[in-house]
Amino acid sequence: MNFSLLRVLFLGCIYLLLIESALEIRAHFRGFDTIAFGTFQRQDVSVTTALSSPQDPRAIPASDTPDKKKGETRYWIASSSHAEDIYLSREQVFPTRLETRLKAIGQPITVINASHAGMDIDANRTELAAKGAIAQPDVVILYQMSTEITKLSKQLLSGKQPGTSKGQGSNNPQSPPQPSRIAQWYESTSLFALLKGNVSNKLTGQRVLADTLGKRADEEFELHVKEFVDTARQVGAQPILCTFATSHSQRNIPNVPNEVSDLLFRYNVYLSLSGWFDTISRFNHILKRIADEQHIPLVDIDAAVSGHSEYFRDFVHFTPEGHQKVAETIFAELHTHAPKQLAGGTLSVH
Repeated sequence: MNFSLLRVLFLGCIYLLLIESALEIRAHFRGFDTIAFGTFQRQDVSVTTALSSPQDPRAIPASDTPDKKKGETRYWIASSSHAEDIYLSREQVFPTRLETRLKAIGQPITVINASHAGMDIDANRTELAAKGAIAQPDVVILYQMSTEITKLSKQLLSGKQPGTSKGQGSNNPQSPPQPSRIAQWYESTSLFALLKGNVSNKLTGQRVLADTLGKRADEEFELHVKEFVDTARQVGAQPILCTFATSHSQRNIPNVPNEVSDLLFRYNVYLSLSGWFDTISRFNHILKRIADEQHIPLVDIDAAVSGHSEYFRDFVHFTPEGHQKVAETIFAELHTHAPKQLAGGTLSVH
């Protein structure tokens, strides 16, 4: 064996190990699972409790939620990384800013931020069903869509229909072959994730992508929203739906920056940019129809912030200014539909 070659291989391995170590640390502090640090320990559903100063919120786990006080109003925010942003402090996200705005009225208010990165509507519903009886929310606000679109894209456009992972609707009852242990280890490294994220999105943009998810996706999305609404009512809360907002609107697709579309292709390799806009528009229409049919308040966040890139740090996540605008938009709609509740009464929507 050529010792010069061994030396090059050895130095190459050391170099890759150093890169991986740095990426592991970076990934851990950004809230991702890593080989070195294991599963990132996220806090449980948090409750922002009323303190002497509304500018100084404090979070506690939902399991430790104190007994509900007489006259207290509790708001449950069901979302994903839109409301729990690892790049922003807890004080900057819209659930906390909404609570600050609500407390200014002078009544006991608690906002429960039941949002975690990666959650879809079904996960929001499960969380509410499991902890709603303990938290006793009066109002449940749903702001959710992009994770739902990504999930449905994979189900409907990858050739793997919902349920096939459990053997339903599959012509092949055998389990797919599993990768080797070495391959599994390599795919779990932060270096692999970085390369995949920055290369696959470039390649995806060159593929022929779908411009719509179709009627099946509309039906699935509507079903999930209605199930969430039913669960909110079962725990004794008034559901409120929110339309979904994006940094750019469909009318200015040619002006969407490459970094925005690249981020979408990094996480969704099936849907084109126009397909994203088409799906968001269709799903927002479904939200409006469900709200109208079931007499549910609707917060039109799409109309308030979509197309204002200064409110977004990427296609779907807000800047601190965006979070403030969203909080103000929700507050204004709450005040319109439920002025009595904001004064400590009960919500009545007719």
